Amino acid sequence: MKDYFYLVAKSSCEKGGIYQYRENQGVLEELSFAPLTGSNWICPSPDGKYMYATCGNGEEAPGCAAFRINEDGSLVFLNKMSSEGKAPCYTVVSGDGKFLYCANYLSGSVTEFRLSDDGSIAERTQVIVHTGKGPNQPRQDGPHTHFTEFTPDGKFLIVIDLGIDAVKLYPWSEKGIDAANVLTFQTPPGSGPRHLTFNKAGDMAYLVTELGNTVLTLSYDGNGNFALLNTVSTLPEHYSGATKAAAIRLSPDERFLYASNRGYDTIACYELDPETKYPVWKGLTSSAGLGPRDINYLPGYRKFAAANEFSDVVVFYDVKPENGMLYPDGNMVRIPGPLAIFW
Repeated sequence: MKDYFYLVAKSSCEKGGIYQYRENQGVLEELSFAPLTGSNWICPSPDGKYMYATCGNGEEAPGCAAFRINEDGSLVFLNKMSSEGKAPCYTVVSGDGKFLYCANYLSGSVTEFRLSDDGSIAERTQVIVHTGKGPNQPRQDGPHTHFTEFTPDGKFLIVIDLGIDAVKLYPWSEKGIDAANVLTFQTPPGSGPRHLTFNKAGDMAYLVTELGNTVLTLSYDGNGNFALLNTVSTLPEHYSGATKAAAIRLSPDERFLYASNRGYDTIACYELDPETKYPVWKGLTSSAGLGPRDINYLPGYRKFAAANEFSDVVVFYDVKPENGMLYPDGNMVRIPGPLAIFW
């Protein structure tokens, strides 16, 4: 297991880009930095040789950038290409390493790129634009794609659209995605689905809704069909202020589930029922900052982190293994506009 991790800072200033860090005996060390303005998300190629990132929401054309990953984890820029969309925010690479997919939030589209053998982005092969709107105005004034990921068996590309309350599943083959035969799972009206995570068996997923502030437990049949099993809130009963959910993570032993709240600025912790695997509320931990856009474990699963976008700080926690609760360990990293934690 690699002992380093990456933090993505969206800022358009010279400090925006991809930071590489390592924890060494309780002390955080910065190992490298790859400048890249307007970056939201990163993902590696399946063989771990290349890294891909969203970029360029400022003066540069929005799109994706490709990097080669050195042996020590540092990144070497290869090239970048426009996604022909607005506000690219999520990326994923196909299992064969030949295609890159990017969700463009403001244009409500998904872009397919073909990748070269050297890891660079070769060409744009498809731009698929969603249509429609949802009842939660103005947040659902049109389609807003926010997530791209493959089903565990690699048969479908999942594209979550917050603006139209939809989880789209595009059949995938070595030729790319088949837009003509897309399947759609509708979430509750106005819920604004955002991100999901699968269990190891691949037959169940947990979907966080940004506007509904809920976690939906879904069954998955392996043929592109989800079904809603259970719904829980990301907020305590007493809270009624403005807030929106963001990230969701499942513990490696599948005992605990976490979701972040922006506005209420907390991390909700759940324990999964041993029989149903539905989330059961355990409690909250402060994100110790404003707008926890992403949360994630660190290598080794003993530590956890929250990227607070609006206070420019990533806060670190110890994970209590017996109950899954998070406790600040005293470490924090200050970078401009942290959006993602990845390893």
